[in-house]
Amino acid sequence: MFLNQFRRINIKGITYNITATMATRTPDPAKVQLREEIAQRISQLSKEEKDRQSNIVYNKIINHPYYKAANRIAVFMSTDDEVNTAPIISHIQERGASAFVPQYLRGVMRMLKVENGDQDIMPLTRHGIKQHSKDQIREDALDSGLDLIIAPGVAFTLDGGRVGHGAGYYDKYLTKIRAMQEIPPKVIAVAFNCQIVDKVPMNDLDQKIDGVIYAE
Repeated sequence: MFLNQFRRINIKGITYNITATMATRTPDPAKVQLREEIAQRISQLSKEEKDRQSNIVYNKIINHPYYKAANRIAVFMSTDDEVNTAPIISHIQERGASAFVPQYLRGVMRMLKVENGDQDIMPLTRHGIKQHSKDQIREDALDSGLDLIIAPGVAFTLDGGRVGHGAGYYDKYLTKIRAMQEIPPKVIAVAFNCQIVDKVPMNDLDQKIDGVIYAE
C-alpha cells in the first residue's frame, strides 16, 4: 500500500514543500526473526558485560573523526538493553557542543536540544524511553541542521546495513534530513558485539548508515 505525504518545513527562513509517495510498513518476517535472535543474544549479556562494552564504545566514539568534527549531535536516550549513551551526551555538553535527543509524539520523531537538567526531569514513554515532555519548549535540530546522528538499532552490518525496531522513525528522519541539508549529517550507530551480523534484510524504505561502533 502507498500513501502520498505532504509536509511543509521551514529551515533558516526557507520553506520546503516535500511531497513523497511512501509505502506503508508491513512486518518483514526476516526482520522479525532477526530482532528475536538479537534480543535473545542481548538478554544473555550480564550488566557487567554491557557496561564493559559500553565503556569501550564511548571511548571509540569520543575519539572518532566524525564526532570530533561535529558541533550539533543527535543521540538516542538508551535503555538497559542498549549501549549506554548517557556518558556520550554528557561529553557532548562538556565540550560545548549541542546534544539533541528524540521526542516521539503522534507518530513523528523530532530531535530536541538537551539543556542542563533535562535528563533528570524527562518522563518515560510507555516503551521506557526518556524524552522531553510535550510541554517542554526546546530547539528543534531541523532549525539549524545536524552534523552527526548517533543512531540506535537492532542489528547492523559493517557496510552500513541497519535493522531498527520496526516503527521506521529513524529511516523517515534520515530520509527527510538527508534531502533537506546541503551537506547531510554523518550517521553512525553504536552497538554491542552481538548486534553485528553479516547481512540484514533491507528494502527501499531503509536508510543505510555511515558506520557502526562496537567494542571489538
